[in-house]
Amino acid sequence: MEPEKRAEGDRDELLSLLDEFDTAMLVGLEADGTLRARPMGLQHQRLDDCDLWFVSADDTHKIDEIDRHHQVNVCCLRTRDRAYVSLSAQARIERSPHEVRRLWQPSWKLWFGDESPEDGGIVLIKLRIQRAEYWEPEGGRLRVLYAMAKSWLSGEETVEDELNPPKEIEE
Repeated sequence: MEPEKRAEGDRDELLSLLDEFDTAMLVGLEADGTLRARPMGLQHQRLDDCDLWFVSADDTHKIDEIDRHHQVNVCCLRTRDRAYVSLSAQARIERSPHEVRRLWQPSWKLWFGDESPEDGGIVLIKLRIQRAEYWEPEGGRLRVLYAMAKSWLSGEETVEDELNPPKEIEE
């Protein structure tokens, strides 16, 4: 008997789930081809032109990496129950001081000191999520929470992992 197939989650469900996470590891590709992860604070304010975003100094290696290679991974751990989310995404850098000023949060002073949004040294990393996977702590089962339609990207249909059928999120 085949396992029952369940519908993949949607973008709204994913973004709602991400509100339960505060810190993420942003994984990028260095110039020599090695992967590098860095902790980043999740920004929970929704923007129209991206699914998820971070704030960073412009003069960092991660910004150079994203300028060269736009594909990134974001991994999140929810410590209260050890649930994980892994996101595959396309990243772009927003270098608009006006946008940084509009989104400015006083807590950012911890990271940027006396630098102000007008200085141009603070940028936004904006992500379009292509795939999101969620691991629940009970049983360690993988759930494809969100997958951008592959037919939209490449003309292929999405295929669920039949060894690990999606498990519904329990509230």
